[in-house]
Amino acid sequence: MKAINLLLIPILALAVCFPTAGIGDQTDQRLEQLFETLRGSRDEQVLREAEAAIWDIWYESGEETVDQLMLQAAELMDRGNLAAAEEIYSRVIELLPGFSEGWNRRATVRYYRSDYDGSLADIEETLRLEPRHFGAIWGLGMILGSKRDYQRAILAFERLLEIKPNAADAPVRIELLKRELARQSV
Repeated sequence: MKAINLLLIPILALAVCFPTAGIGDQTDQRLEQLFETLRGSRDEQVLREAEAAIWDIWYESGEETVDQLMLQAAELMDRGNLAAAEEIYSRVIELLPGFSEGWNRRATVRYYRSDYDGSLADIEETLRLEPRHFGAIWGLGMILGSKRDYQRAILAFERLLEIKPNAADAPVRIELLKRELARQSV
């Protein structure tokens, strides 16, 4: 296993340093190998690098205007201006509706604004475009759990573990959700 991990390091470096031409996002050819790494590696450093490379790919739309809007919205989120960030992410979606990360980021903003139904709708679109989007799946589990839809929340976190077995908080959340589900059944 260690030899396989050592072989993946150059692949991860190439994925980050030399992106292929065209749209990154969910259609990028490098993603398959990176997801294999997430599923198969036990090396924490390799896993962190693979996850970071996936996020980098997802974040790049291939459209300069959209990429600039994404940066602007992220800065607004960092400053706590969630309403303005949501507006910009909505503009990103209008400009590039097939860009999964635009939907995911707006889902995140809506989650922080306690617009759980809006967030769920955006998560659904994110996952339609990129079914392996572990960030969106985590958000789905969190929202379903807060809505006391424990069975579906458990399924979301189990799906997360299929894609990203190193999701450290998922097993804990699954156990908590199972306890809540058992209490609900009584």
